[in-house]
Amino acid sequence: SNKDISEYINCSVKTVRHWIDRWEENEDLCDLSRTGRPRATSAKTDSKIIQIAKNVQNVTSDEICNTLEKEGVDINARTIRRRLRENGGSYGPPTKKPLLKETHREQRLIWAQQHKNYNWNNVIFTDEKTFKLGNSGRKVWRFPGVKKVVRTVKHPPKLHVWGCFSRNGFGRLIVFDQNLTGELMCELYESGLISTAEDQFPEGPTSWFLQEDNDPKHKSRVALDWKYDNQIQVLPWPAASPDQNPIENVWSIMKDILSKKTIGTLHEFEQEIIATWNSLSNDLAVTLVDSMKKRVQCLIEAKGDYTSY
Repeated sequence: SNKDISEYINCSVKTVRHWIDRWEENEDLCDLSRTGRPRATSAKTDSKIIQIAKNVQNVTSDEICNTLEKEGVDINARTIRRRLRENGGSYGPPTKKPLLKETHREQRLIWAQQHKNYNWNNVIFTDEKTFKLGNSGRKVWRFPGVKKVVRTVKHPPKLHVWGCFSRNGFGRLIVFDQNLTGELMCELYESGLISTAEDQFPEGPTSWFLQEDNDPKHKSRVALDWKYDNQIQVLPWPAASPDQNPIENVWSIMKDILSKKTIGTLHEFEQEIIATWNSLSNDLAVTLVDSMKKRVQCLIEAKGDYTSY
């Protein structure tokens, strides 16, 4: 029966009946010839459009149009934008990355080659981040005659955080509002890093490595002395390499979660930041640390230039 067929192929009875009627009518299930305007571009042109958009930095639809017209293709920018959307493209600002000097690329490549087979399971990843209250960047649907206004201030209140995690889970998150100094960095190490390491690596400081970037506060004399006195093993880290630190993904996730909340005061903001951090799962920590091998491989393939991470 039609019902038996629909259950077997997992579709509606109406769909089964439609195709049976088509077969009984002309014994042919091929698509019928379509009326209307033919497609403006060939498959070859479509492929060329996508190739240019992916391979040429910051190219616009008008520039793609000019390139194709020089090759004898009659096309307009609107059609190009349609083809890009059909293939999963979206129009927006490019990803911003710090300028990489040639020395940065060389150092990043050398570091990646040295760490392509590294065991990341014994690393505690760390970083500092600033969250601004009311700085959500949320987008809304707007209609003529209906105003949707977001009240903003020129200098929104902000909170700084220091956080850490390893493949064993997320560690301490410390919120602070003062400017970071070498002395404060040592306090963060003492109250955040040490307690996390003792929980996750009870064998002692020789069983794990500290990952941190090259911020001057990390390299200050007082911070270096503290790490030496506490037998902290620091993992070498290349300059200008946020794409290699998986904790950057954590900040992005937290920012997205916080942007969906209505928060009135700085105290509420602090509580929401802490609650968001505490809600992060151990599975996320495992996934991020396990991504390190691929991150490093992508860096090698990029010859030290920026990766997609």
